Amino acid sequence: MTDSGAPVHKSEDYINLGSLFRSSATITFVVQIVAVIVMLGSLAGYLVGNVFLSLTVEFQILALLLASIVALIIFLAAISAFVRFSRRIGDAVVGPGVEEVRMDTPRVKTVVILYGLLVALMAVTGIYTWYLIDTNYLVAWAVTYNSISLRVFGLAMGAFIIALLIQIIIAGVGRSATKVIIEVLDADDSEFLD
Repeated sequence: MTDSGAPVHKSEDYINLGSLFRSSATITFVVQIVAVIVMLGSLAGYLVGNVFLSLTVEFQILALLLASIVALIIFLAAISAFVRFSRRIGDAVVGPGVEEVRMDTPRVKTVVILYGLLVALMAVTGIYTWYLIDTNYLVAWAVTYNSISLRVFGLAMGAFIIALLIQIIIAGVGRSATKVIIEVLDADDSEFLD
């Protein structure tokens, strides 16, 4: 209690749900951007690999310099896309009205735990499914062409698809979870902070 009689809230009693949902979506978006860059690079490496090795040393240096310029342009475009879409993604996954809530509210804690379990289960399912696709199809595809680049492409594509699936789950569950939490807090006449 403060001198005025108002209760003091300890920060560890609260969880910032808005930040939790936004951070989850942002991490998957970063994985998607990196995966796309790796896929483009591995495809480029596969397509120009033999041509690159047949060039003289001088032209190999020139090709590397040009490739560095293109890579930097792609990274700048990726940063621009991240800045532009990260806030939109964050707003898409969090319902309005909930930011910090008390974790000692039993039903709120249950919703947060179920949310975490669903995202974790989706991640494990996506990884295992991609593992099956990778071991049964993509490894053979890369071995057929004797290409490390195609192997890297398959792994990056897996990372992209898994991150996309998790992001879809986060977007769907995040909004519904915040609605449920608002209803729980309203039913309990609890306070929450905007």
